Amino acid sequence: MKYDKVEITDEMLACYLDGKLTGEEKRAVEAYLSDNKEAMDTLMMARYELGFRQVKRRFYALGVVGLVALACLALLLWRLLTPIQMKVNITDDKAYSVAALPFAGGTLQCEYAGNALQTIPVAPESRTVFLNDIPYRLKAQRVHLVFEADGYETIDTIVKAQRSVELRIRRNNDLGIVFGRVSDFVSGQPIEGATVSLLDHTTTTDALGQFRIEIPFEQQDAAQRVLITKEGYQPWDELYRPSSTEPWLISLEKEVQP
Repeated sequence: MKYDKVEITDEMLACYLDGKLTGEEKRAVEAYLSDNKEAMDTLMMARYELGFRQVKRRFYALGVVGLVALACLALLLWRLLTPIQMKVNITDDKAYSVAALPFAGGTLQCEYAGNALQTIPVAPESRTVFLNDIPYRLKAQRVHLVFEADGYETIDTIVKAQRSVELRIRRNNDLGIVFGRVSDFVSGQPIEGATVSLLDHTTTTDALGQFRIEIPFEQQDAAQRVLITKEGYQPWDELYRPSSTEPWLISLEKEVQP
């Protein structure tokens, strides 16, 4: 139907509810509604239903936002209340490892946030240590770690509290030096020029009877066979443990003359 030369349709009434009419169209619709009470009632009911649907959509949207916010808050609280389990993997530095000397165990000390120092044994068969009960609030904070083992360099380091940390351990050079003194069994006088052989390493004693042999990592072992010879003396052939601090004191006996 036309009203003030404007055709009034259901689509136009719907646009009127949405506020999408031009000024002329809006005036025509309002004039039409003022003269048609039944159409006005129908339009008011439609407006009510539209408003109700909009309120319901907003309510659902707010509900979803609220649930997401509660879930995020619960997750945050769970994270704050759940302690970190920090895994420390202890691995060999291949450049400083010795095949003949496998890892025989050690200890790992841990200290963080003023807590009491923990000392944890590290077994040869399992070199993964778990540090439990580190509060989540200390994540990325300083953790003091000290690793010690016989035959290995001490590691004293500060790391950040995190899920996993790797400590690369190196053998020290305690088994890499053989040194000592060769003397006469009877007189105790130093023997100069004695030949000292260890593996494929050879040296001779100096005027004080002293010698020194350095053993590379790949040839180090817990015990080494040493052969010492000197003309006029009986050969000396024994197994000794290398030591960077304890000298080998060796006495040669003279050969028995026929």
